[in-house]
Amino acid sequence: MNFPKKIKSDRIELMGVHKPTFELAKEIYAHIKETRAQLEVFLPWADTTKSPEDEFVALQNFAQKFDKKTSFAYIIREKNTHRFLGCIEMMDVDTKNLSAEIGYWLSKKACGNGYMLEAVRALEKVAFEKGINRIVIRNDVENIKSANVARNAGYHLDGVLREIRFNDKTKQFASLNVWSKLKSEV
Repeated sequence: MNFPKKIKSDRIELMGVHKPTFELAKEIYAHIKETRAQLEVFLPWADTTKSPEDEFVALQNFAQKFDKKTSFAYIIREKNTHRFLGCIEMMDVDTKNLSAEIGYWLSKKACGNGYMLEAVRALEKVAFEKGINRIVIRNDVENIKSANVARNAGYHLDGVLREIRFNDKTKQFASLNVWSKLKSEV
């Protein structure tokens, strides 16, 4: 399965992570650093991304997966200003079962403007056009903003994976919502 390197919608562009630069890693890391308090509660990778070098390694891994067509990570930018907003990824692409999962995060300054909802809709549109039948979104049950994105994008709450992972920040087990949308529901 092959995803495009650029996806456009009304206000945003999704730029595929296929040729990362250290400059891009520094830009993203600055947003991770600024948003770390919100991110690390729900996303374990945020706590281990301690430098632009760490982010550059992550970007290189995303680029390899993009080239192998197993996962497609995108930088979300505002269309008119090219301002960095966040990241979104179509991951765990299963070409046999025609399923995949979307994961995402927004920079602190970009929250509350509907950018992620727009990004999810743009990426899912491409996925369904490419033949994906089912897309999943998982979010920590405490992450209300992420749950609202899935709900507002028309995803069905399939259920809750109870206490599925230990959260190092809260020192408690976290439960995850599992949302899905089928191609037939678009």
